[in-house]
Amino acid sequence: MALAFALYGLFALTFSYFQVRGDALVYFNLLRRFFGEEPDFAYAYQFGSALWNAPFFLVGKLLGIVFGFQPRIFHVSFEEISITVATNVAFVVTLYLGWRILRELGLPRGPGVLFLTAFGTPLFFYVVFDPAGKHAVDTLVLTAATYAFLRCEGPNAQRAALVLGALGGWSLNIRWANGAFFIVLGIALLLRGQQRLAGLAVVAGAISTVVIFALPATRGIEYFFPIISQPVNAAVERVAAPADGLLLEVTPLDTSDPGFDPTIPPRMLFSLHRGLFLWTPLTALAAIGFALAVRRARQTGTNYRFLRALLGAALALLCIHVIWPRWDGGFSFSQRFLTSLFPLYLIGVAELVRRARVVAYPLLVATVAFALMVAFVHDVGYDGVSERDGIGRILEVANSNRDNLRRKIQTDAEDRWKYLWGLLHGRDAKCIHEPVGATDC
Repeated sequence: MALAFALYGLFALTFSYFQVRGDALVYFNLLRRFFGEEPDFAYAYQFGSALWNAPFFLVGKLLGIVFGFQPRIFHVSFEEISITVATNVAFVVTLYLGWRILRELGLPRGPGVLFLTAFGTPLFFYVVFDPAGKHAVDTLVLTAATYAFLRCEGPNAQRAALVLGALGGWSLNIRWANGAFFIVLGIALLLRGQQRLAGLAVVAGAISTVVIFALPATRGIEYFFPIISQPVNAAVERVAAPADGLLLEVTPLDTSDPGFDPTIPPRMLFSLHRGLFLWTPLTALAAIGFALAVRRARQTGTNYRFLRALLGAALALLCIHVIWPRWDGGFSFSQRFLTSLFPLYLIGVAELVRRARVVAYPLLVATVAFALMVAFVHDVGYDGVSERDGIGRILEVANSNRDNLRRKIQTDAEDRWKYLWGLLHGRDAKCIHEPVGATDC
């Protein structure tokens, strides 16, 4: 396990982004405004991930005060670096909670299971290549909620129910759609005859929802930003804060009522555009493994109620998107809105490994290699890249331009390590491409 984390650390250090960009500026600027800064804009919109990031942000802010506010590390501020650190800590805690879930279920829980699942799902992309977003924290909260729900049948069931409810309130402030996941878990408690636990969870959830939602108001932060109410065909707007080196490109949201579209859930799984099973095929294997786990649990009578409820909650989270106009997540990797179903993927992969380790591991490694290839092509970009592109275009680029892509990835990795080497030896960032002894270097 230590070796697996060390290898992951090398990968993350080589390829992680540290600049806050795009939609993530919404949550980042909220923190800046909340703690006394004056960014060009700040508003509260599904901001719950900022609750996890806040203590890390404060450490970054303190380091900025101590060492000066000029960006010196990775060309960004300490505050921005703190968000990437927060995301990686969330990732580690998520893996730990996943390990606890697998232990409770008596399933394989070695580093192979944990890291293959992480790198075979969208999670790794939103930890390494887009860490300033909220998907890592969203995944952490739903993984913690899954573990709390599992413990609702243990000796400390009341405490677990309170934690489950509090996590539900937090999760609702991260993504409104997550309410569907927790509603199903609450119904499951009622159907199991655990009315008291369901009541405790509802009370804790209501308190948590209100308290977290009210936090921005205590600092006078508004909950809506005018740009999201503009017509969908309005031009992309650029909101810049030159002093901070931050840039936001915002396409106004489509505020038209899309109605009910039952084709959205299948498209989220199977479409070339952003289909989860096609971009990250390990998730398809995991779904098969989870179905096998449910079948075995039904035959043995062990953990069947838990797995059945988790499956229902996951399906509810998928199906709630029938009313979601931007189900594809814009310019995203795989199906980012299903990243948080990591516990289900993890259980499915563990069940496959339990049943057929020799066959399962080569298949899992192949799917992870495929997902990594797609992620690098998607991240590096290519001529004419567009959010309309699907997996077909990605594979076309990977096949026709692989030598250039390989050189670009290699160059990025070498530049990162030259930069780190320069930092260790006290050289200025501008000198990473210059020989030792060059003028001003």
